[in-house]
Amino acid sequence: MEKEIILNVSNLSKYYKYYKSIFDIRRDVIKAVDNVTFNVFKNEIFAVVGETGCGKSTLSKLIMGLISKTSGDIYYYGELLDYKDKKKDFRKKIQIVFQDPYSSLNPKKKIYKIISYPAIKSNIIKKTDRLDFAVSLLKNVGLSEEIIYNYPHELSGGQRQRVSIARSLSVSPELLVLDEPVSALDMSISAQILNLLMDLQRQGKISYIFITHDLKLVRHIADRVCVMYGGKIMEISPSPDFFDAPAHPYSNVLYNSILSYSFKKRLNFINLNENNKGLEGVNKEKEKTGGCIYFKKCYASKEVCKENKPPLKDIGHNRIVSCFFPFTHQDL
Repeated sequence: MEKEIILNVSNLSKYYKYYKSIFDIRRDVIKAVDNVTFNVFKNEIFAVVGETGCGKSTLSKLIMGLISKTSGDIYYYGELLDYKDKKKDFRKKIQIVFQDPYSSLNPKKKIYKIISYPAIKSNIIKKTDRLDFAVSLLKNVGLSEEIIYNYPHELSGGQRQRVSIARSLSVSPELLVLDEPVSALDMSISAQILNLLMDLQRQGKISYIFITHDLKLVRHIADRVCVMYGGKIMEISPSPDFFDAPAHPYSNVLYNSILSYSFKKRLNFINLNENNKGLEGVNKEKEKTGGCIYFKKCYASKEVCKENKPPLKDIGHNRIVSCFFPFTHQDL
């Protein structure tokens, strides 16, 4: 049975222009997100991974309409996603949970007002029902009703993140964008929040776009993995296949970074030569080549990679890779 597509991102780009110095009249371009295309299926957890500066958070802001796109389109159930269209009211259907719960909550508002506001704005409830509505939402995320009159600064980091999740769930969204939702929390609190998100996903049949740099976390929760580098998609694979054998050379290096030394020796399928620089901030090198953006760092690169941009191609088993020489489990 073919899965239903809830979100389709088509050739999405976001470019920033800047001057190198006050004496330079020419403007350079940073391609924060560059021609990105992917689908998110109904009731799946779609993880977007990559190192700092690869474009993950910019992608989340584009999906939420928080920044304008340079080009490309986003479709929600086949309809063009336009948050200005009040008749469609896409804000009810797509919500976001940010990395820092404190900065994303209004410090001057009490908790019950914060989490009930989206529902009131969307005409789901009346103001007279906001207290009871807030209490039920807090219970859903494992918080006591005693905090409804508190302000955000009076809560712990874990409680604030649960409040952020409750606010997002107040309009019963079908898609939740999670931008590093547990990276600012300690390990024990992170585990609680993740368990909560997994329970909510199973109960409410919500789709997640889970943005993170933590591959160990992705291994346990994701249905599919999307790897980004330099604003581009390097690979999209089902989670089991990705962790069995990452297909793109960059994915191999990224995956190699989380393995123990003994497991690396036993695995022995990633041979990094002396020219490979491993994991570095992509914005530092800004390759001026007409080919693959990862060419100068890649341990598997050849001359064709220098001169030609590899297209995203299907290599079977629902895997697509932007590489002329992808690696699969058959190569083990």
